[in-house]
Order: sequence, then structure tokens, then C-alpha cells
Amino acid sequence: MTTIGPGIHINGEITCDGDLTIDGGVTGQVLVRDGTLAIGQKARIVADLRGTRVRVVGEVQGNIAAGERIDLAATASVVGSLSASQVVIEEGAAFHGRIDMAQRTIAAKVAQYKAAQSA
Repeated sequence: MTTIGPGIHINGEITCDGDLTIDGGVTGQVLVRDGTLAIGQKARIVADLRGTRVRVVGEVQGNIAAGERIDLAATASVVGSLSASQVVIEEGAAFHGRIDMAQRTIAAKVAQYKAAQSA
């Protein structure tokens, strides 16, 4: 597991092949292949997030797409669209955006992102 600590802020793109925990700040894009992306309680993210599983406890401004599941904890604050086959929003979470749970849409978004990465 890789961790971006609370004292770190990254501007740009992060790509990871395993589990990633972000407790700091990120502006840009985050892609986690074959793992869980965890956004910690002190994290401040202004980025689009993609992963197999995404768990948000902190603050995200951006779209979140997951191949399997998105979890928003009670302390989460998200402004952006959620796209996954399973979406769980705990009581107390702040969410403003759209939810798309259609398998066809999710597969198209993942394929589009992969095509853009290989170009």
C-alpha cells in the first residue's frame, strides 16, 4: 500500500497499480488499477478519481468512477459525479452531484480513459 501523507500536495497525475491512501492534497487526476483508493479524513482533493474501489472519508471536488464500488463515509464531502455498479453513501455524508450505476456507462468510461492513456 502506498500513502500520500498529510504534509504532501501533488499537482498532476497519479497512477498506481495497488492500493493507495491519500491523506494530503491532490490537484489533477488519480488512477488506481487493481486496488482500493482511500481518501483520508484530512485529504483535500480537486481531481477526477478512478479505481476498482474508492472510499472517501475526506473532501473531494471531482468525478469519481469505480469498477466495483464507491463508499462515502459519514465525514465525506463530495462535489462531482459518482459512477460505479455499487454506491454507498453513509448518513451524514455531504454529496452534490449525479450518480450513474449503469454497467454500460461505466465500461464505456473506463475504455475511454484507457484509450486516452495509450494515445
